[in-house]
Amino acid sequence: MDANQRREKIIKVLNNRDEPISGNELSEIFNVTRQVIVQDIAILRAAGEEIIATSRGYLIEKPTKFFTKKIAVYHDKDRTEEELMTFIECGCRVIDVIVEHPIYGELRGMLMLSNSKDVKDFIKTTKKEEAVLLSKLTHGVHLHTIEGLNRESIEKAEKILKEKGMLLD
Repeated sequence: MDANQRREKIIKVLNNRDEPISGNELSEIFNVTRQVIVQDIAILRAAGEEIIATSRGYLIEKPTKFFTKKIAVYHDKDRTEEELMTFIECGCRVIDVIVEHPIYGELRGMLMLSNSKDVKDFIKTTKKEEAVLLSKLTHGVHLHTIEGLNRESIEKAEKILKEKGMLLD
């Protein structure tokens, strides 16, 4: 199979999945190196494909019937898991994290956290990799795009975060 055929098949794989798929998994499927997959994804994105890179892999986000809202929060690194679990426990999905950088403007990191396992894996990875969270750039101030099945789930999360002193009004 040539590179163009492989890229077409990568799009098919991504369109048939609701969860991210890692570059390593794609490289095994197509019997190429992970670096070839990274290059393929870059070429596909440059060609206009809406491929999202998350910490857990690649995906094409499909249209949703969920309610979405951007929520501004503030806390230190030690409360990250508590904040993310609050959203999950209220029935929300954490799509991303956004900070305002003085030079680059808006910086956005895709999270795509849907359940407690996703949050635990995210926290575990940040500790293992000794990763610096984007919110460190803004002294703890950041936004999340949140999806909920209904407005009430998002409002409940906001109420709890306000009680915990994390919500920015």
